[in-house]
Amino acid sequence: MQEILKYKRYLILVGVLMLMKFVWVPLWQTKQDNWQQQQKNQVNLNKTHGLLALADEMQQKQEIMSTRLQQAESHFAQTQNITRYKLDTQSGLESLFKRHEIELSNSSWREGLISDDIQSLLLDIRFSGSLKQYLHLLHELKQNQDFANVSLDSNQLNIRGQTPAKLGTVNGRVSLKLAVKLIAEEGS
Repeated sequence: MQEILKYKRYLILVGVLMLMKFVWVPLWQTKQDNWQQQQKNQVNLNKTHGLLALADEMQQKQEIMSTRLQQAESHFAQTQNITRYKLDTQSGLESLFKRHEIELSNSSWREGLISDDIQSLLLDIRFSGSLKQYLHLLHELKQNQDFANVSLDSNQLNIRGQTPAKLGTVNGRVSLKLAVKLIAEEGS
């Protein structure tokens, strides 16, 4: 026992070190792990509160987008017979070009995408005439409610004879995109 008392100071130090190594350090590590987990939980909770606060705003945005979609679709032409629609539209566009004294050399239809009951069509038109008249035609096409579903998809122009006093002539090719809502025939 005398021998142990001789190392009493060292044993106390070893005991304190053992206590630190096996009790205090694991408790400290557990405390740090719990603190980090609590921080993560708090961040997630704050994000959840932020999303919940946005729920009403997101619902309003969804309603606005739905209204805008319905408004956009209301401008689409509606038809039961796509062939009849193409013929009528092509006739209307040809008379518009004729009214503006622009000569058509070729026109052809291409089928576009079909999404639900909406189909996009492309009408390629080759023409020649006065650039000034062509610009007037584009303006009328944009303003005319009969062609509200028509948009210019591509425009390739070859302009000649421009001077400071004259716009010149144009040979060109345009692709017009048309959106059509297909309506099921009654009784089918």
